[in-house]
Amino acid sequence: MIPLTPEDKEHLRSEIFKERPAEACSDCGGYHLRACPRIKRLVLIGEGQSVGNRVEVEYWPDWNESNTTYPEEVWEEDE
Repeated sequence: MIPLTPEDKEHLRSEIFKERPAEACSDCGGYHLRACPRIKRLVLIGEGQSVGNRVEVEYWPDWNESNTTYPEEVWEEDE
């Protein structure tokens, strides 16, 4: 993981995540704009695929973190 420059952090704060997300992804621990890149396969049951209950999750053994931002990279602990 390459450390973010102050300019990168400012871009993420002002353009991508205009407000700090309430919580990080429970699967990878980071923030991402699309589906979690760590998940290889997800099985849901219930009211449609977007609101169903998880019954099975399979993760990639190795996954690309390039589109994932971790809270500690952008915000200080006290923010």
